[in-house]
Amino acid sequence: MAVGTVAKEEHGVLKLVHAGGFVEEHKNPITAAAVMEKNPRHCVTRPDVFRYPWIVVRPEAVLNPGSLFHCSLPNDSSLV
Repeated sequence: MAVGTVAKEEHGVLKLVHAGGFVEEHKNPITAAAVMEKNPRHCVTRPDVFRYPWIVVRPEAVLNPGSLFHCSLPNDSSLV
């Protein structure tokens, strides 16, 4: 795997990809609200965010290890 690329899924590890390519890893489930609390004005999205940019993860959703999500600023400033 090349430097800067992220495996789609890795069992036992939750990966959050931030803008700029920083990858945050968690071994335990966390809520999307906890991610958004640490990253104000950001939203959590699924890996298909680039195909469906209007779909965001609800704050009460539990993000489980073995999953990949993105944490980024929304494109529409009215959503912030």
